[in-house]
Amino acid sequence: MDLKLHLVDPQTLYRRTTRDQLIVSGFWEEAELSIGVNHWPSRRGGQKRSQTSRIKAAQLQLKILDSLQRAIPAGYFLSMGDFNDNPNDKSVALLSEESTFYEGYQPLYNPMKKLFQKGIGSLTHRDRWHLFDQILVSQNWISKGGLNLLKAAVFNPSFLINSKGKFLGYPYRNELKGGTLAGYSDHFPVYLIVSKE
Repeated sequence: MDLKLHLVDPQTLYRRTTRDQLIVSGFWEEAELSIGVNHWPSRRGGQKRSQTSRIKAAQLQLKILDSLQRAIPAGYFLSMGDFNDNPNDKSVALLSEESTFYEGYQPLYNPMKKLFQKGIGSLTHRDRWHLFDQILVSQNWISKGGLNLLKAAVFNPSFLINSKGKFLGYPYRNELKGGTLAGYSDHFPVYLIVSKE
């Protein structure tokens, strides 16, 4: 299922194009599993100026998760992607906080928050690490029985790290202002290790 995020430019009042949110549902043996795939609006124009767009993206994801929780009360849920905000920013925090807007909504657990508090990031900008790439899980992933979350991490082995020049220590990206670096991406991948009892 592909769900559209509708944004309007406040100056022109024209609709702004942005990425849709994708929901994939299925089974892991008998456990029902739904995954929300996100790439929220960028920080172009500055974090504060663009924050409203990411909050709208978070609100859409909340509506989707609320609908899924109502339809599949025992289901397991993941919300993942490039949120273009850190775990402590307002937009992402909306997914992991109690909500009075949706009665009965169970907030997600964000295992990436602890990584961010330790200074671990998936990308860097002006020598500051950010953890925009995150995977949040429903509360039943951290309770005993069924599917279990064992670990959340950023995958950053040495071959993914730029080893020289101006961007030493940054993710080894493929291109920079039209010049090929022969790397991979400007973001490190993130992952979970899970088990099934």
